[in-house]
Amino acid sequence: MNKYFLGFLFLILTLTASSLKAQEQQTLTLEESIEISKQNSPLARAANFALISAKWRYKSFRADLLPSLDLDGDIPGYSRAITSNRLDDGSTIYQEESQSQSSVNLSINQNIMPTGGRLSLSSGINRLILFDRGVDGENVYFWQSTPLVASYIQPLFQYNGLKWRNKTEPLRYQIAQKQYVEDMEDLAFNTTQSFFDFLLAKINVEVAEFNVTVNDSIYNISKGRYQVGNIAENDLLQSELALRNAETSLTTARLNFQRAEENFKALLGIPDATEVDVIAPEEAPELNIEVDRALQLARENNSTSLEFELNEIQANQAYDQARKEAGFSATLQASYGLNQTSQDFDQLYNDPQNRQFFTVGFQIPIFNWGKNTAEIQAARNQQAATANTIAYQKLQFDLNVRSTVREFSQLREQVELAQVSDEIADRRYNVAQNRYLIGKIDVTNLFIAQNEKDSARRSYIQALRNYWTGYFNLRRLTLYDFENNQPITADVD
Repeated sequence: MNKYFLGFLFLILTLTASSLKAQEQQTLTLEESIEISKQNSPLARAANFALISAKWRYKSFRADLLPSLDLDGDIPGYSRAITSNRLDDGSTIYQEESQSQSSVNLSINQNIMPTGGRLSLSSGINRLILFDRGVDGENVYFWQSTPLVASYIQPLFQYNGLKWRNKTEPLRYQIAQKQYVEDMEDLAFNTTQSFFDFLLAKINVEVAEFNVTVNDSIYNISKGRYQVGNIAENDLLQSELALRNAETSLTTARLNFQRAEENFKALLGIPDATEVDVIAPEEAPELNIEVDRALQLARENNSTSLEFELNEIQANQAYDQARKEAGFSATLQASYGLNQTSQDFDQLYNDPQNRQFFTVGFQIPIFNWGKNTAEIQAARNQQAATANTIAYQKLQFDLNVRSTVREFSQLREQVELAQVSDEIADRRYNVAQNRYLIGKIDVTNLFIAQNEKDSARRSYIQALRNYWTGYFNLRRLTLYDFENNQPITADVD
């Protein structure tokens, strides 16, 4: 019974270990790698937090356009001092004063975006206590109330920053939304590059291992032929050198594979303990993309177009600010409300009196050694410089899109040619190997066929890499999914 139990326990442990090992192994396609990177990569999380930050900044601006409710005041303060008082007969006496004062004020404030003004409605109360000032030495209380005060401040001929922010902040948020999608496509592009780096490193290891095995056999065959006098010593040394070079290449390939695997896992956010393998895409989809359509999509969807617009608005904003701050400016302030004072709190709000306030302040620059003129001229020329820079950047952007589309249209054909070359080189090597074994060709021709086979295989993987990186580069420029014919969007909570 103990033997059966131990055998059953061993079987359970073996199955459990196999299951855990299977869970720690992943074989990924290109599409799966991109999806994992968008979910787990630190770069994806960074892009997500950047968009959320932009969202909250935009909400902060929107709050500036809405009424705000504020409560301010002073907690009871205490002061004690000896002060001088002049009496009616002209004499001066010194007496000690102790008092406490506190206040509280509740206000509703609203920015007026079109004019740059500010409207406020407030209500408050103040209390003053004079200690030991009563007839019998008791404390004396004074109350002051402002049941309602309406105030308005209006800058005249001044720079209206809120009005300009109303143009720039929504645009900034739109740019942030598009940049998030572009960041995701950048991540897909980088994942594609890392995927094929890993795949090529894996193939280099496989090729190097195969070459070591084959060259070892060739070297042993060459030794036998040399001993019977069928080949010269030069051919024997050449086969031995090829074996040693193959062993060196295998060591280098394994180091490169380890580095590529670590970079791939880090980009996708995969733990180091997890074993990962990748599978080459089976085909390159045939996509017919017109240059003019891709250019139109890029202009509509890419954040670069919005950044051009934002830069132009900011240049105009800087010029308007310099011009307004250099000229005549004034500020109109007016308020109307009710107030009352009383020593009895119960009578504080009885028969409140009118309270009015009106003033106009102004500022006129007279002479400042040409500073204002210099500021205006600097802003005006910067405005012109920005306009010309934007015009050139738009041209470069259009050229980049056109060039990308034209290059991509050739990449699929290159994949097909590279695949055919890979198959031909592989068959040629098999033929050359068989001919060498029967002594029809020398070792030099065999090694030439072997190098061409290895080169053709790497060229095919490189062609696949160029195709898919070109495709994702085109996606991030246009923010358009050409396989499914729909714009690329992303939602963030």
